[in-house]
Amino acid sequence: MAVMANAAPVTVKFATVAPEGSMWTDVLKEINSDIKTRTGGRVEFKIYPGGIAGDEPDVLRKMRVGQYHGAGFTGVGLGEVLGKTRILELPFMFRSLQELDYVKSRITPEIEAGLKEKGFVFLGWAEPGLVYIFAQKPIHGPADMNGVKMWGWEADPLAAAIFKAFKVTPVHIALPDVLMGLQTGMLNAVYGPPLAAMALQWHTKVKFMMSEPLTNSTGGVLVSKKTWDRMQPQDQAVVKSAFLTGLDKLTAVTRKQNNEAIARFKQFGIKIVSITKTDIEEMIKVASIVRPQLVGKLYSADLLKRVEGWLAEKRLAE
Repeated sequence: MAVMANAAPVTVKFATVAPEGSMWTDVLKEINSDIKTRTGGRVEFKIYPGGIAGDEPDVLRKMRVGQYHGAGFTGVGLGEVLGKTRILELPFMFRSLQELDYVKSRITPEIEAGLKEKGFVFLGWAEPGLVYIFAQKPIHGPADMNGVKMWGWEADPLAAAIFKAFKVTPVHIALPDVLMGLQTGMLNAVYGPPLAAMALQWHTKVKFMMSEPLTNSTGGVLVSKKTWDRMQPQDQAVVKSAFLTGLDKLTAVTRKQNNEAIARFKQFGIKIVSITKTDIEEMIKVASIVRPQLVGKLYSADLLKRVEGWLAEKRLAE
């Protein structure tokens, strides 16, 4: 139903676990400034950074009751709304970011439609980056994970399946509490993109980083459809345009700064643990167990087959 021209201004209470002053919150502020200017103040995003609104499952609950209206989510939050988004985070699935982009471009319309059915409007991908293991001891492969006190995000079925395949029992705590877990010895290993590990200060409590990424991490921006429908159609177009431009910029900068973060880790004394070809092959073998296990839980067999087909198509063209 069209919104009347004299509709009241819309203030979107927007939550993110990204810390204040980080690149992610800086870009969100730029997007908000663009939206405010181009809508003449009819739409504004009020940003609540640093997990103020709680961990992602908490934010989702609050969005569903209208306490918050939008949020930037990692794959964990997106997956709680629509499980099939997690197919982009399967371990050792993608050999390059180019492969990821290729598959993402084909799956996005399906993701948008699925999220809309769940009551959310998808405003774009916000990519945290490739995921590495950081630890207080060197980890070369599956054998070294025995006895590791690895962080595991609460209510993350993908991480649970991955760790089960590697015979690791994770310590489940909320994302904002991970640094404290490292400080107290509750944890001695974590996983995440380099830039996130630095922004969240995890790098101050680990000594080693695995040289090969375990997987890709995805993320995206959602607004509740109820809030979206309060905006005038022309303002909806502005919001979509602003996020498309801003999130494309964010992805490009994130990829660059993730590489720079790895170089900075070396300056902090973090050692990059080289992985042998044999260890990589063993990790890929173990990780491949996860894909069929999650069929019917997160995604369909048909979608997995299509994604594998797109990857084969991309590799054949190269």
